[in-house]
Amino acid sequence: MRNYSIFKTSITVIAMLVSFSTFSQKKDDSKKDTKKEKTYSDIITDKAVTDNGLFDVHKIDDKYYYEINDSLLGRDMLMVTRIVKMATELPLSRHKMSEQVLKWEKFDNNILLKQASYSKFANDSLPISIAVSNSNFEPIIASFKISVKNKDKNSYVIDVTSLYKNDVKMFGFPQSTRKTYKISSLDSKLSFIESIRSFPLNIETKHIKTYKSSDSRNGQISMVLNNSMILLPKEPMRRRYFDERVGWFTSSQTDYGIDNQEAETVRYLDRWRLEVKDEDIEKFKSGELDEPK
Repeated sequence: MRNYSIFKTSITVIAMLVSFSTFSQKKDDSKKDTKKEKTYSDIITDKAVTDNGLFDVHKIDDKYYYEINDSLLGRDMLMVTRIVKMATELPLSRHKMSEQVLKWEKFDNNILLKQASYSKFANDSLPISIAVSNSNFEPIIASFKISVKNKDKNSYVIDVTSLYKNDVKMFGFPQSTRKTYKISSLDSKLSFIESIRSFPLNIETKHIKTYKSSDSRNGQISMVLNNSMILLPKEPMRRRYFDERVGWFTSSQTDYGIDNQEAETVRYLDRWRLEVKDEDIEKFKSGELDEPK
């Protein structure tokens, strides 16, 4: 009888603990459900200094936010990185370090920054174009969680501070230059964002980078870098084939759609997009001077 009493008491205690655990879980779940979603004004506060342009750039204390309109997602943008100021160990010049084509894309609750490649191509009407497209998969440079969506402008706000404060090699020193100056890593404590300015078709970013270098007298080198991110036209300009009889700067692509036994490297002229305005075509044909588009 005594054993039965102990067993009954144990069952009662266990039942009470299970009930309490279930109640606590429901209480915690209700708290999660009632958690308030952050609004635009919660993220972009009255302290924000805003520069309107290609992306609206918001500066809050030492953080920088991009506000990217939905219409700009998936658009090609050219990123050019230059050295503006450098230490005495480096040659004195406004040297271009690198350039690449970028895209901003939305994936779930994130904005991805990708590097686009057009080194290989084939006409879209050809079956092989699918295979070529698959071989040009765009690598992801960085991912940013969407802080908030501006429903009025149909735009997304992301914190891009880390993009320019951290060591993103595509926006800084390329690997070949790092080897030349024996650069090992970035000193994040001595690296800062100087400014981010937004214009109608481009965004200009200046940031100070300090790298640890065994080739430097004091073990490190500092410089000011400038990143120019430029919106490219939706409709690309017509390409002009290179002719060896005329000396010119060129770019090349591998064309897999040519009717040959193997792919062929095709070279095109690097030139400015100078096109006649529609309303000035007759003037142009008659030999009159006119301004391009």
